[in-house]
Amino acid sequence: MDNEKLTGSFYTPEYLVQFMVDYLESNQHDFSCVLEPAAGDGRFLRALQQTAGHIDAIELYENKIRALRATYLSSVVNIERADFIEYAMESTKRYSLVIGNPPYINLKVMEKEDISRSRQLCKEEGLESAVMQNLWVAFVVGACRVLQPGGAIFFVLPMEFLQVQYAEKLRLYLEKKFNTIHIISFQKFIFPVIEQEVCLVYLTNQVQCPPHILYHIYEDADRRQPISTNIIQKNKPLQKWSNAILTDAEITLLKNWSAKYKAVSETGTIAPGIVTGGNRYFILTAEQVKKYHCESYVLPILQKSSFVTDHTIVIDDTVMTGLCKSNKPMYLLALSEEKDALPQALKDYLDWAGEQEIDGVALKKRYKCANRMPWYGVPIVKKGGVVFFKRYGQLPRLYINEADVHTTDAGYHIRLKDDYDKASFVFCFYNSMTLAQCEYNGRYYGGGVRELVPSEFKSITIPYEMIEERHIDYLNKLFQRKAPIEEVVTFVNARTIAKNMPTEEIERLEEIRVKLMKQRNVD
Repeated sequence: MDNEKLTGSFYTPEYLVQFMVDYLESNQHDFSCVLEPAAGDGRFLRALQQTAGHIDAIELYENKIRALRATYLSSVVNIERADFIEYAMESTKRYSLVIGNPPYINLKVMEKEDISRSRQLCKEEGLESAVMQNLWVAFVVGACRVLQPGGAIFFVLPMEFLQVQYAEKLRLYLEKKFNTIHIISFQKFIFPVIEQEVCLVYLTNQVQCPPHILYHIYEDADRRQPISTNIIQKNKPLQKWSNAILTDAEITLLKNWSAKYKAVSETGTIAPGIVTGGNRYFILTAEQVKKYHCESYVLPILQKSSFVTDHTIVIDDTVMTGLCKSNKPMYLLALSEEKDALPQALKDYLDWAGEQEIDGVALKKRYKCANRMPWYGVPIVKKGGVVFFKRYGQLPRLYINEADVHTTDAGYHIRLKDDYDKASFVFCFYNSMTLAQCEYNGRYYGGGVRELVPSEFKSITIPYEMIEERHIDYLNKLFQRKAPIEEVVTFVNARTIAKNMPTEEIERLEEIRVKLMKQRNVD
């Protein structure tokens, strides 16, 4: 791994630093005592030294300390070599402003000592250790700790902070701690090279100010007037801050109507598909099955949603035959219950596969494989009559599982209760309200892909009712002829939510769906 990734050192563009300073000045913020907790090459110092009364700059690496001290000779700037987490835990000094771009270092590549110290900091501030999944989390918590009353934090943070599940308790902690939260995002990428979407987060307490979240969207950081501004006051705490692009009225509308219908969790048993521990080795193509003489030892499986065309709501034998003809890996080695001797060609393959390394560890020694007997015995879980794939692009996809096929854990299987018809269930899913909930509940990645974890999927509600077979067939034909999403949704709305919901409120729910979809740069 290169040094930049190990140290989280992707320096903030100077135009963004200047944007932040200008923003603080426009909000008449106090610059009397400033802390930069990860000084790097000093670009925040350059922008602040003419404005700030005093700046403490913390930096961990000696080579950067030398360069900073050679550059910043003013008595206004104090350069100190320290680990910021240690500094935050031990220092008694308090600041009117903590500003910067903390390092983004995943827990997996952090030193054990740094993880322990960061978790201890979180614990001392009343947060569970599970919150500590990235070093930037500890920087946010540490900044809160060294802030004086009425002070502010202004950080460049990954966009995932606004929505990722592990940071939910951190966001709740911050909502309790600060009455004023500003989120600033940009339509143009700030860090296009590393495909990391970022936002600016401003946290403070204003005198006699009702608690609120203000969300600004700017075209880019060279502009000083936002394209849009929204404020959340009623719907606090807000589970995902990314949803602050909606108005209080829109959030309330979505919540109120969603509460009138049954959640997916009430309709049956929902569980992820099969976890193999190494898809590329346990899921074979038809050619490989023939080569290793293992026709009697495999089950058909869908590895990911991209293997299923978007132009259907049915996974049937036609879909599976098409995958087989295109030589897609779609046959799972099902050997967990196998007692008989395996074909020699298959044994040789397993011997080879077991030695293949993933992230430096042989497949058979990786956690999931090492904890099962035999190591290649993938546990087979139950299938469902309906399948939902957790990641999607434009439209979340729910399928009728007519082929009775397994999936990997990329899919969630729903085994519906007896009083639900699977085809009607899938049909009713494609309405504006339910689709808006998927956008509202889930999180999105760079590139615009939305994901719902099991708890998020289970919480969405569906206006279920029995649907005539001709309407189900027509919906599938809409998908087959690649009809616009609006046409699909309008057709389903008319046979579901329109029976109880005013037309203008259906239109507002559709606007919510589209707004949240466009937020992730998907048209």
